[in-house]
Amino acid sequence: AIGGNLEVADAVDLLSTAVNAYAATGLEAAEASDIFFTTVRLGKTTVPELQASFSSIGPIAAALGVGLDEVGASIAVLTASGTPTSVAANQMKAALAELGKTGSKASTAFEEIAGVSFNEVLASGGDLEDVMEIIADSGVPVIDMFGSIEAGQGVLALTADGGEKFQQTLTAMHGSAGATEAAFVTMDSTMGASFEKIKANLAVLALDIGEKVAPLVAKATDFILEGFEDLKVIIPKIKENVLAWAEVVR
Repeated sequence: AIGGNLEVADAVDLLSTAVNAYAATGLEAAEASDIFFTTVRLGKTTVPELQASFSSIGPIAAALGVGLDEVGASIAVLTASGTPTSVAANQMKAALAELGKTGSKASTAFEEIAGVSFNEVLASGGDLEDVMEIIADSGVPVIDMFGSIEAGQGVLALTADGGEKFQQTLTAMHGSAGATEAAFVTMDSTMGASFEKIKANLAVLALDIGEKVAPLVAKATDFILEGFEDLKVIIPKIKENVLAWAEVVR
């Protein structure tokens, strides 16, 4: 939460969504967190933006056998080219849905150029990098392969320059271990974090002072209340004198 600059509840939501989606692979929260922070570093996105968009792409990617690191690399590449995070997530969702659905335009086109289906590539140990490499090397216009412009745009960005950028990003993603700790150390050393620590210490100091002063305040309060009791006798006489003086002045 500190490293990503978001509420703890939102951090838990993002990590639990990822861990639940990839439960069959044994993905742990620490690994997922490192991948998300590496996605932020390699792309142009933030952890709050990932938290808001991941639920649209995570479950379908996991169901098809596309790794979280591949999802992160895809979003990093797309956002680095200027695509908003939410749009990037929807583009990848559309692309995976078309490729994974038997009989769809994209699925049929891929099987024609690869000789096997998208699902068969993944089932046989291949990954999204292999799929993008096959598409990039096919010479078939990517946009023509997909029924959805949104899906085509996403894959077009991943296969640009023969998919080299995607390959480089995915390689960097494999070295994501420790990204969460690095982000925490960076954010925890900022001026904002320092002020939060100062405020916390001041709050503790205020409590300490309050505990020490409380008995004195209670004693003073008793003294003041006793004084008011004495004043009750004097006030009527003062009132008479004030009224008499006011009459003279008038």
